[in-house]
Amino acid sequence: MLCVSGAVSSVAQSVYSVNVVGYINLVLTNQFALIANQLDNGAGNLVTNMFTGLPLQTVIYKYNTSLGAYEGLTWVGQWTPVSLRQMSLSPGEGVFVKKPAGAASINVTFVGEVMQGTLVNPMIIGYDIYSAMVPQAGGITTVHNYRPANQDVVYQFNGSVYVGKTWLQPLNRWNPPGEPTLAVGEAVFINSKSVQNWTRDFTVN
Repeated sequence: MLCVSGAVSSVAQSVYSVNVVGYINLVLTNQFALIANQLDNGAGNLVTNMFTGLPLQTVIYKYNTSLGAYEGLTWVGQWTPVSLRQMSLSPGEGVFVKKPAGAASINVTFVGEVMQGTLVNPMIIGYDIYSAMVPQAGGITTVHNYRPANQDVVYQFNGSVYVGKTWLQPLNRWNPPGEPTLAVGEAVFINSKSVQNWTRDFTVN
């Protein structure tokens, strides 16, 4: 289960620009959760400075496309292994969080700036984890402007298994029917059939 609450506030720094800052609260109750950070914290969005107050033995798994495997960063009072301490969780990316045995839930709060303008999330051929780059719930295409190629598959993790939907371009629909709908703070696995950019123009009015 993934429960979300959040808030944003506009701060006018001059007559020429508006920064929007906010927070995303995630309450993770399943053993595994596939999550996204959709705010820029301005400090590299490193896992090591974004996750605090975790139970011992919590593991953050990020998919390494060059290896075709996950790499895990574990909290044991410090982050280990040292070689993975530069692991990022920037807007557009996603990670699995594994809750340790005996922990009732994990509370995660992301704080940062809502990204605006033309936002580009590069996609590779094959499998990788992606997320919308802004904290907004809605359809992956109708709200977040993901334009799938024929046979692209979007896999959503429901806490225990993946639920996949394939884009059928000749029929102009998803199979099974129904557009994938993303929650705030949700990441998805996508099997992309082409190199493409997931692009969205976003401005807070």
